[in-house]
Amino acid sequence: MAQRFPGIDWFCDRCDAYLNFQPGFSDHHYVWKCTQCGYKNSISSENIFNSKSDYKKTE
Repeated sequence: MAQRFPGIDWFCDRCDAYLNFQPGFSDHHYVWKCTQCGYKNSISSENIFNSKSDYKKTE
């Protein structure tokens, strides 16, 4: 299945774990529960940022 957001790296909003390589991860899920900390991350176009500093501005 093709990615919904090709080329996007997803990171956990709580522990900063790299989500793309977590077992079962797909950006077709609208919510992904981090396998490291259990936080439920929203996987949507509204959560794509150009840089970590851009993300930090939204907190």
